[in-house]
Amino acid sequence: MRKRNVTITVRCTVDERDKIKARADSHSLSLSDFVLRSALGKKIVIVNGLDEVIRQMKAIGNNVNQLARAVNEGRVNAVNFDAVHRDLYALYGQIGKLVGEVK
Repeated sequence: MRKRNVTITVRCTVDERDKIKARADSHSLSLSDFVLRSALGKKIVIVNGLDEVIRQMKAIGNNVNQLARAVNEGRVNAVNFDAVHRDLYALYGQIGKLVGEVK
């Protein structure tokens, strides 16, 4: 893991600082991350809707874990993954849509 242990001080006006801070906030980045990415020429991409996709992926993973636990405990002999498959297919469609928007 990279450790950031060097400080760079930059002088700017209050107005410039406020504008930089506003841009960092609009990208959901800390001021430090935004300035570093900008200065290093890294592309800053905002993907709207990703929080919902992550929430759905966590829910599906939780469901799969519950099914696996039930099978391992012998409470269930067979599992029908049709619903899981359907949810994953829909989720992959959403991810594809988001990727298309980013490009």
